[in-house]
Amino acid sequence: MADFPITFQSDIHSHAGNNLTQYALFMGGLNVTNKSLEQYDPLKTGFYRLFMVRKPLFLDALMPDRMKKFKHILEYANTAVTGNTDINVNFSQLQGGYANKSMEIPNIATDDANELTIRTYEFSGSPVREVIQMWINGVTDIQTGLSTYYKINSSEFSGSAKIEVCQANHTAEFIYVVTDQTGVNIEYAAMFANCFPKQIRLSQFDSNAGEHALVEMDIAFTCTRYISPDINKKAKQLLAKYNILMNSLNFYSGITVDGSTPGSKYNIKSGKLEAKPYGGGDGINDDQYVVTQGVDEAAEYAAYANDDAANNRAAAIANSGKG
Repeated sequence: MADFPITFQSDIHSHAGNNLTQYALFMGGLNVTNKSLEQYDPLKTGFYRLFMVRKPLFLDALMPDRMKKFKHILEYANTAVTGNTDINVNFSQLQGGYANKSMEIPNIATDDANELTIRTYEFSGSPVREVIQMWINGVTDIQTGLSTYYKINSSEFSGSAKIEVCQANHTAEFIYVVTDQTGVNIEYAAMFANCFPKQIRLSQFDSNAGEHALVEMDIAFTCTRYISPDINKKAKQLLAKYNILMNSLNFYSGITVDGSTPGSKYNIKSGKLEAKPYGGGDGINDDQYVVTQGVDEAAEYAAYANDDAANNRAAAIANSGKG
């Protein structure tokens, strides 16, 4: 009989080692020859992405640019995400008999994940603290305790749709994704809903002489966690849409070299650096310049360069009729 087709790993990475049960693994000693080694594929974590999929509505209407920047910092500049607590099972005891023996009966499984913490560095100008302070104060004013939303429904914000004070309008939602070491195959995805910041941190402004520390912010949110195949599917779509994977071969320096400005060449006879009007001296750029400029310039370059390689290149160009 085949396995049930839907699990909490549906639509994301699932173990594919169908030959696993044919090997003795550690009971056969540590056999790391090729076929045995294929069975050892341990999970490595720490490859993750975080997406704020729903912003607090009133705050996004009040300060969209600052909120956009805050969201970007949480998603792209975070250094840690915690709050994936274990799901625990509560048990009831069934007791009886002359010896009053007992046995455990599973009662209810509880997901105790009620706090999501995102760690990030604060930036100069305090964009993280600024948004959190406006967020909390707009919902529970520090002076009055009232939810004011900063009178966003007044005539000052007449261009915005009316936003009523309610829990849905001042909480956020996140999807958290953990992949394997490829950064592509998703191992775990969870949605954190009903997220509201738990504190306005100001202790970073305490001072001691001679101490000038960088500020890391641990932003704690209340939350409720959900895990399901549909969330897996949405996580997969988000990861594909906002893919930023690269490798070292793709690294771009951001530097351009202006080939129109004079370069320099070392004169081995005089020991001086002399002006070199053509190319970059790397051979490839020199040839490119000569080909595009023609035989006269090639000959001039060869005479100037005064080396066999340049003369040979110029002669080859002239003989090929490219001039």
